[in-house]
Amino acid sequence: MSRSTLPIRGAAVPATFRLCKDKESVAGSKARVSSAAKPQAVSGDSPSSPIAATTARSWDDAALRIKIALLILLALIAGVGLGMIEASTKYRIWPLLLGLAIAAVMLIILGIHWACGPLDRILEKLRNAGVPSRGDIEAALPIDRTDEVGEIARIVQGLAVHVTRDHNDAKQLRRTLDDRVERATRMATRNLKELAMRDSLTGLGNRRFLDETLSGLFESCAQSNIDLVCVAIDMDNFKKINDTLGHGKGDELLRTLAQLMKGLIRHDDHAIRLGGDEFLILMPGISMTRVRQLADQLHALFRQHVRVTIKGDVKPDLSMGASSMLRDGAASPPDLLKRADELLYDAKRNGKGRLSGA
Repeated sequence: MSRSTLPIRGAAVPATFRLCKDKESVAGSKARVSSAAKPQAVSGDSPSSPIAATTARSWDDAALRIKIALLILLALIAGVGLGMIEASTKYRIWPLLLGLAIAAVMLIILGIHWACGPLDRILEKLRNAGVPSRGDIEAALPIDRTDEVGEIARIVQGLAVHVTRDHNDAKQLRRTLDDRVERATRMATRNLKELAMRDSLTGLGNRRFLDETLSGLFESCAQSNIDLVCVAIDMDNFKKINDTLGHGKGDELLRTLAQLMKGLIRHDDHAIRLGGDEFLILMPGISMTRVRQLADQLHALFRQHVRVTIKGDVKPDLSMGASSMLRDGAASPPDLLKRADELLYDAKRNGKGRLSGA
């Protein structure tokens, strides 16, 4: 029995093995067929679109002269064809007219599309761009074309870049000029205002300077409870000096007195020439002792100058009157000036060449 089963088993195993091998070979062949079929479909579809796109782009970038030559060639072909049609129709007029109309329409359409279309698109983009920047120009113009349209676009781009740069330079120059003009105007206005409030002969403040300064100074001292002293100065015998020695000598004395006043007063004090030989000094926060010292120094220096420079019997001198806001109870700037004038004339009545009120 064992001998009979062994051959049966030995015979059955090869048959089954061959069946499995046949099934695997069939499945493998199907898979190879399907896998071979798919690349063929892909390879058949994919080359068509890149080739078509490349061809269309190449033709779109072709030179205008080539397109125009082709239009002329097409017109000649159309003419020959129309002649043949006319001959075949025994020279009837309506086929000729129909053929001419069709040829003209086709040539016009091709001419607009090939030659005029790219130029119209450039103009439209430039009109829509307005006053573009460099980036807008590069985005609007077809600078990557290789035909005459691309060359025109690149030329326009270069011009636009230069125009934009010049425009920016002009704006910067305008801003710089505006700033300089504004600074110069402010400086000139300040200088003119300062000149308008300065005495041309002595360089001291004038009556306009007094009007601009005294009110604010008086109010500030009154709010801070600080005294404000006003010293009125008048040059004695000044008219006789002008009459005997001339106005040039009188102007020299006025300039000398102004220099002495500027050299003796403090930084916060104000020396003013009211006109003629009348002067004024405003001194905030000063004591009467210091006012007397300043008057004595001014008297001494001026008399020394007169002794050296003035020859003759007529000798100029200085009369002064010092008023105090707190001491005299001045309620306003005019009260302070009025009291200083009263003390000045009191010094003149008492012999001239002296200080009254301090």
